[in-house]
Amino acid sequence: MKKLFVTMIVCMMATVSSFAQYTTNYYNQYGSSIGSSRTRSDIGGGTTTNYYNQYGSSIGSSTTRSDIGGGYSTNYYNQYGSSTGSARTRSDIGGGYSTNYYNQYGSSTGSARTRSDIGGGYTTNYYDQYGSSIGSSTTRSNIGGGTTTTYYDAYGSSIGSSYDW
Repeated sequence: MKKLFVTMIVCMMATVSSFAQYTTNYYNQYGSSIGSSRTRSDIGGGTTTNYYNQYGSSIGSSTTRSDIGGGYSTNYYNQYGSSTGSARTRSDIGGGYSTNYYNQYGSSTGSARTRSDIGGGYTTNYYDQYGSSIGSSTTRSNIGGGTTTTYYDAYGSSIGSSYDW
C-alpha cells in the first residue's frame, strides 16, 4: 500500500511538472506596468497564453502548435474568443527564425527575424507588411533565472520591456 501511494505521488508530480507555466510582466518605457501574460503547456504538446491588462482583466489569448514542417503556428484571439490573427514561425538557414504575421482575414501584417547574439541572448527585428523596419527587441538571460526583453522603436529608442519568470 505504501509503495502504491509513493508511486501515485511520483506520477502526480510528473504530471504537474509536464504542464509547465510561466508569467511575463510588461512595462512601458517609464517602468509602469502595462499588462502581463501567463503561458502554460497543454495536453496536445502546444502552449496556451492568456493576456491581461494592467488591472488584471483578460484582453485575449493565443495558442501555439507545432507544424508538420518543423515550425510553429500561433492563433490569436480577443477576450471574446474571436480570431484576431495568426503567426507562422520557421527556422532560417542561418540558424535564426522568421515569423510572418497575418490578420484574421489571412492578409500579411508584418514579419520578424530573430538571430542569436554572441553573448547568448538574441535580437529580433520587426518589419511591416512592406518590409520597412518598425522596431527591434533584445532578450537576455537574468542571473536569477528568466529573461528580460527590451523593445525599441525604428529609431532605436527604448519603448518598453518585459520580464519572464
